[in-house]
Amino acid sequence: MPRHNRRMERPREQVLTAALDMVAEHGLGKLTMASLAARLGTSGGHLLYYFKTRDGLLLETLRWSEAGYADQRAPVLESAAAGGRQRPDVTAVVDFADVYLAIDEKDPRWQLWLELWARAPYHPELAEAQREIDSSWHVDLVRLLSDALPERTDHEGLSERLRAMWDGLSVGIVTGGGRRLRSTALDHTVAVLAG
Repeated sequence: MPRHNRRMERPREQVLTAALDMVAEHGLGKLTMASLAARLGTSGGHLLYYFKTRDGLLLETLRWSEAGYADQRAPVLESAAAGGRQRPDVTAVVDFADVYLAIDEKDPRWQLWLELWARAPYHPELAEAQREIDSSWHVDLVRLLSDALPERTDHEGLSERLRAMWDGLSVGIVTGGGRRLRSTALDHTVAVLAG
């Protein structure tokens, strides 16, 4: 059977995993529908059928990746909600920041974020998705702050400030600061909460 007539045989998760892997290996500039299709042994047309555009693929990859990060932060939220601590504890917030922050210069999730942030002002669907994802982080962080630091006031405002700091520092991590800046970002988190 000719290649262009085959149905896409790879499950959606395999496609998204491969896309994220390619971003980590080569950056977004090298991720095309054709290069991804070649990696998966299918055709670019099949990927276009399922994802419509490269932006659609990037958006679905980011959403899928973010679902994984929601799974990673869930134990942090559960631990803080269990209330096993005797005193206010910034450790849970630092653990949350550890999930939130870019890992290093090649962090594919943050490379996707940067790409989609740049396109969001001109693409309403991307802008809406960015707001939805950002909102889920905000809701979870407000919940965590309420549980881990109940004596603090304005958990909403503190979440906004922390996430703005983490966003800026993550951009710095991805654009050259690497793991050294990541460590500094965690230290800044402790300093903000202590102040």
